This record gives sequence, C-alpha cells and structure tokens, in this order.
Amino acid sequence: MPGSRLADVIVKMPDRSTCRVERRLVKQQSPNGATVTRFVCSLPTGDPVYWLSEGKYRMPDGTVGIAVAHKLPLRERDPKALTSRGPL
Repeated sequence: MPGSRLADVIVKMPDRSTCRVERRLVKQQSPNGATVTRFVCSLPTGDPVYWLSEGKYRMPDGTVGIAVAHKLPLRERDPKALTSRGPL
C-alpha cells in the first residue's frame, strides 16, 4: 500500500487476542489541485481496517478492537520502541 508508514498499532480483540494494524499517511492530489492528507489503516495482509475514533478499529470481519499499544515500523524503530498507552 502506498504512503508513509507511521506506526503499527497493537489492537486487542473481544476474544482477548491481539493483532497488528498498520497506519499510513497518504497524500493525494484533489481535483482542484490541493494536496489532501488522510490516514489509511490495514492489516499486514492488506485488508482494510477502519479507525472509528478514540482508539477503536473495525476489522474486515466487522469485529471492533481497542488499541492497547503502538510501535514504530520495524525498519525504523529501536528495540525499546513498543509503548503501552491508553486509547490512541
């Protein structure tokens, strides 16, 4: 998927499992020539994930999980980059 990868978000699902959601910043040209910036989220497989607000994400199967941590993408992070946080 195009765009700058900002972070990997660790999402806790209702069954207590976790999954990784990739957040990207995508800049596109609007029809009037202005640059539009938006965030795009997906699973590592490329399946779309929708950010619902307040740290909640809707998975492709419709389940909703809550962000419990985030980390920088592997190629850019240091070994201590995993950070537990409240809702993102």
